[in-house]
Order: sequence, then C-alpha cells, then structure tokens
Amino acid sequence: MKQLRMELEKERNQSGNVHRKLQEQQKLNEAIQEELKFLKLDREKTSIEISKISNVLKEKMSEINRLQMELNRQEDENADDVAGGLKRLIATLEKENSSLKIEKNELEVALKASRTATERNSLDASESLNKHPTHLNEPVDSSESFPGKEEMEKSLQKFDKDLKEMRLERDKALQELSRLKQHLLEKESEESEKMDEDSKVIEELRESNEYRRAQILHLEKALKQAIAKQDEVKMINNNEFQKSKELIDDLNKRLESCMNTIDAKNVELLNLQTALGQYYAEIEAKEHLEGDLARAREELAKLYQLLKDADHQAEASKREKEEILSKLSQAEKIVVDWKNRVNKLEEDNAKLRRAVEQSMTRLNRMSIDSDYLVDRRIVIKLLVTYFQRNYSKEVLDLMARMLGFSDEDKQRIGASQGAGKGVVRGVFGLPGRLVGGILGGGSAGASANAASENHSFADLWVDFLLKETEERERRESADDSGRSQEDSHKTPTSAQAVPMEPDHRTSTSGTELGFSRLNLSPIQNTSPLPFRSNFRSEHSDSEFSTVPLTSAESNPYASRLLPRY
Repeated sequence: MKQLRMELEKERNQSGNVHRKLQEQQKLNEAIQEELKFLKLDREKTSIEISKISNVLKEKMSEINRLQMELNRQEDENADDVAGGLKRLIATLEKENSSLKIEKNELEVALKASRTATERNSLDASESLNKHPTHLNEPVDSSESFPGKEEMEKSLQKFDKDLKEMRLERDKALQELSRLKQHLLEKESEESEKMDEDSKVIEELRESNEYRRAQILHLEKALKQAIAKQDEVKMINNNEFQKSKELIDDLNKRLESCMNTIDAKNVELLNLQTALGQYYAEIEAKEHLEGDLARAREELAKLYQLLKDADHQAEASKREKEEILSKLSQAEKIVVDWKNRVNKLEEDNAKLRRAVEQSMTRLNRMSIDSDYLVDRRIVIKLLVTYFQRNYSKEVLDLMARMLGFSDEDKQRIGASQGAGKGVVRGVFGLPGRLVGGILGGGSAGASANAASENHSFADLWVDFLLKETEERERRESADDSGRSQEDSHKTPTSAQAVPMEPDHRTSTSGTELGFSRLNLSPIQNTSPLPFRSNFRSEHSDSEFSTVPLTSAESNPYASRLLPRY
C-alpha cells in the first residue's frame, strides 16, 4: 500500500509537472500568435505602402510618358515648322538673288553699251575737230564755205546731252547696285540672325529634352530601388513567416510529445486503477485525482476568461489613453492661448497703470494751487439739483461745505447736516477714492475738524453722488426699456445689456483715512478704464471755469478742484 501511495504521489507530481508544462506551452503559443498578428499587421502595412509607392510610380510614369509624347510632338511640329520656314526663306532668297543677278547683268550690259556709245561719240567729235581746226576761228560769214558746220554743232550738242543722260543713268545704275548690294547684305544678316535664333531654339529644346531624359532616368532608378526594397521586404516577411511556421511546428511537436506522455501516464494510471480496484484507497485516490483535474480545468477556464477580460481592459485602456492624450494636447493648446492672453492683458494693465499714475501725479501737482477755487460746473450742477429736488437740505449742506460757508451763512440759509453713508458712485464718472482725493486733500487740521463732526463732508458727498447716480440709472433703464419696446415692434427682439459701473464700497473709517492725496494709487479699488474715459470726455469739453471762494471765515482746505487738462 505504501508503495502504491508513493507511486500515486509520484504520478500526481508528474501530472502537475505536465500541467505546468502545458500551461507554459499555451503561454508560448499565445505569445507566438501575438507575434504572428504583429507580423501580419506589419506585412499589411508594408503591402499598403508598396501599393501606394507603386501607384505613385505609375502616375509618375504616366506623366513621364505624357511629357515624352508632348516633347516628341512639339519637336516634330517645331522641326516641321522650322524646316518649312527655312525652305520658304531659301526659295524666296534664291528668287530674289536670281532677279537681282538678272537686273545686275542688264545694268552691266546697259552700262557697257552707254560707255561704247559715249566713246564713239567722243572719238567722232575729236576727229571732226582735228580735221577742221581752222574753221572754228573764222568769222561768221565763212559759213557758206562749210555748209555742214551747223549740223555738226547740233550733233555735238546732241552728243553732249546723250553723254549727260548716260552719266545720269550710270549714276542711277551704280546707286541701284549699291542699294541692291545693301539689300542683299541685310537679307543675309537677317537670314544669319534667324538661323542663329533657330539654332538657339533647337539647343534649348535639346537641353530640355536631355533634362527630361535625366528626370526619367532618375525616376526609373527610384522605381528600381523601390522595387528592390519591396523585394527585400517580401524576402524578410517570407523568412519571418517561415521562422514562425518552424516555431509553430516545433511547438506542435512538443505538444504531441506531451500529449503522448500524458496518454502513457493515463494508461499507467488505468492499469494501476485496475490493479488496485479492490482497495478503497485506490478509489479515493482516483476520485481525488479526478477532482484535481476538474479543479485544474476550472482554473484553466477561469484563467482563459481572465485573459480575455485583461485583453478587453487593455484595449479599453489604450482607447482611454488616446482620448486622454488628445484632451491633454487640446488643454495644452488652450493653456498656451490663455497664457498669451494673460500676458497681453498684463501688458495692457501695466500701460494703464502707468497712465493712471501719471494722471494722479498731474492731479496732485495741479490740485496744490487750486485750494481757493471750485469748478463752475460743480456749482451749476449743485444749484440745478437743489432746485430740481425742491430745495433739498442735503444739497444745501453740500453746497455750504464745498463753497466754504461760515456758521453765520449756514444759519442764514438754514442748512443742516444730513446723515448717510453709502457707495461712492461718481456722477462725473470718477471713482469714489478719486473723488475723496480731490475733495479731501486738505491739511491735517481740516481732516481733524471733519472727523470731529457727527457726519463728515465726505459722507454727505458720497450720499449725494449715490442718489444722483441711482436716479440717472433709473432714467437710463426706463429709456432703454422704452427703446427696446419700440424696437420689438419694428425688428426682431434682441437683448440689450445695460452697462453697470462697479460699486466701490468703503467703510466710515476708510472714508476718513482715504480722503488724502497719498491714497490716489490706481491699485486701490479703482479701475483705470472709466477714469481715462471720463477724463477724455472732460478734456473734450470747454476749459474749466472756476468760482473763487470769497468767504474769509471758511476753511481754505475744505474743497479741492478737478485739474485742468
């Protein structure tokens, strides 16, 4: 029994080793199959690239053939045209040359005839003069002795006229000959120029033909190289395919040997089972082995399922990775764009800050000499609002503060202080801290007096400006609503956004400490854009006119002016 148990344990160990080997072989098979898939994909890619290259080469060859046909046709046409033109020119030149030669011969014959005629006439005249030299010196009455003298004179005059005419004809003939020679020379020069141009054209056509032939040879070489590369790729793919086949065959052989060993072991197990069929231990061992095999199969099935799930998860992770990479690239582009915009905005803010600082320095410089002056427009605005609001006490107190009324003047007009602390909203488009700097830029004594009172001048100014701007915004909103209703009847409705200025709220302590020249920095709750726009509008108006403060009892530092631009 012990020996049988030992043998059974050995068989179990062997079967476990066989299972392990089978699992390793399966893993190797899977790896080889994946390699085969990759090789097939590479082969497909190479085939696609080769097909693309072949298509491109076919297109190039078709273009080369077309260009060659056009070249041949152009060369034939040019050669035919040139040959026909040259033949025509040669024929015309030959005709002109023959006609000129005929004219030359005729003129030479005429010249010879005229020369012989003149020589004969001159000889006859000289002979007649030599024969009768004394008759020329005789008087007129001796004409009776020579009855042929008049005829001789007439014939001499006639010969002289003929000589002159012949000389003129000779000169004309010589001029005609020179003209014909010049014409021949010009014709020859034109023919030589045409021949030179034709030769140049022929040389250019030959050069272009040679260049195109060189291009054709270069493309043929590239095609041969591509074909050679394609053959090399095919050879490499075939070698790899053969290697993979050999590997698969080796693995199949190993599988077959393993299966044979498993079959042999199974036969041995069957023999042992038949030999030990009488014992329960053998039966239990057999059942135990079957259970192990079933569990191993279940584990194999689970492992296969896990492998499939892992493959699906890997594909999903790849897809997610690609999507994340694309999103990352888009986000990086957006970040770069935003960074560029932020840099531009920072540059604009720096420029605006410089402009505001310059304007603040100019305000501080110009407000030093304006302690005893008030803007006429502010006075007009206060008076208009005072009468519009039915003699409001708040406006009256504000006027008393700004114009520096004494206590007696205040009692005469019945001005009283009004309570109120609120948001600085500029009627003239200026921020609250700037208005505080303009109106509250007095000395330390004035600020102490203002702080000792229950309701400061700054609080009255703030409440006044707040009420003014709220009424103005109400009027503007009513006007805009009326306009939108009128436009809705005429045109399609469109939302019109009414721009609202941001409220800059300050505390009571902030108003008391912030109404100084040192708090005119553009960084502290002030926006440079409305400041600049309001100052531009004020600059476009007429020059500021100021009203002097004549009261001697009023505080000289109780009011500040807007600067003059």
